[in-house]
Parts: sequence; C-alpha cells; structure tokens
Amino acid sequence: MDNAISSIYTVWLSVAAVLTLKYARTIALAVSISDFLRKPMDHLAEARLKRNIPIEYHKWVPILIGWIAKTIAMSVAWYVQTVISAFTSALIGGLMMARSMIDIARRKGWHLGGLMPKNHEETNLDEMTSYIFAAVGFYFQFENKFHTPFPLNILLLPAEIAEVMIRWSITKSD
Repeated sequence: MDNAISSIYTVWLSVAAVLTLKYARTIALAVSISDFLRKPMDHLAEARLKRNIPIEYHKWVPILIGWIAKTIAMSVAWYVQTVISAFTSALIGGLMMARSMIDIARRKGWHLGGLMPKNHEETNLDEMTSYIFAAVGFYFQFENKFHTPFPLNILLLPAEIAEVMIRWSITKSD
C-alpha cells in the first residue's frame, strides 16, 4: 500500500511539474498577445469610452482596456494551447492505434497480401496509418469543441474530476 501511494504521489508531482511549465508558457503567450492588442485597443476604444463615461472615471479607462486586452489574450492563448494539445494527443493516439491494429492483425494471421510486417520497425505502415487515425481523432475533438460528448462524459467522469483537481492545483495562487 505504501509503494502504491508513493507511486501515485510521484506521478502527481511529475504531472504537476509538466503542467506548471505548460501553464507558464500559456501565460507568456497571453502576455505577448495582450501587449500586441493593447495599442490598437487604446487607439480604438479609449476616446469612445471617455466620451461615454463621467470625467471622474476617466482614470479607470486605461485599466479597463488593459483588463479587456488581457481577457481576450488569455482566451486566445488557452484556445491555442487546447488545439496544440489536441493535435499532439491525436498524433500520439493515432500511432498507438495503428500499431495496435497491426499487432492484432499479425496475431490473427492476416497477411494482407504480404504487407503485414513482423515488427512495426520494419515498415512505415504504422506511421502512414496513424495519420488517418490522428486526422479522425483531431476532427472528432474539434467537432466536439474539445469537450467529452455524452455518454463518454459519464464514463470518463473520474478522469474529468482528476483533470479539474490537477488544473486547480497548478493554477491556484499560493
């Protein structure tokens, strides 16, 4: 039991370390996007806002514009990170699927006209097939807006809860 708990803790720390780096990269991307958006937003929105806001609140207009820019930038950065993660997982999952299919076909004795290799290292069949699986997987994720569809969301509820806990532990402020 002690070994199992130690292993779970070790895995948790490893995941937290990796996700902290990804979170930091996403934040850095959001800051870059925000800095880029700030100047055009100042130019387009500041005068309009000041015309419609009482004079005593004018000092808050630059702060408001800054927060709007940061909100837009953070949304874009998280979406970009979601697309990158989905694409990466689709590629890895596609390769796993292709190699598993080749292994199953080999064990069942399907030779496919001599195309079936004895080992996936001997051919590019697994890589070529993986692109098809990856494209289907990414398309599925994209069409579902990167959310788990019903009834899979019920089946994967424990994983969803674990994901929320991990995100919270990474993003909470100390």
